[in-house]
Amino acid sequence: MTSVQETARIKNQVSSLLAYMKKLGSDSEVQAFAEKCGTTKGNLLQIAYGGSVSPILSKKISNQSGGEVLLSDLRPDIFSET
Repeated sequence: MTSVQETARIKNQVSSLLAYMKKLGSDSEVQAFAEKCGTTKGNLLQIAYGGSVSPILSKKISNQSGGEVLLSDLRPDIFSET
């Protein structure tokens, strides 16, 4: 049986971003997080479910989440773990 993280990877979802947004809880907290990142809640959802994200926005998301959202999850082509 596959784990949730493995399933998320198969679907190109960003599991750490999805988990962080769920942890925030309310829509207003997610919206506030999005604004701190310089984007919208809708864009964060698109990214979380496999949409593209720029390296600059990736860094903002990771920094604003206190590192809970991993750069290597957002852009593995650029920020791969070594």
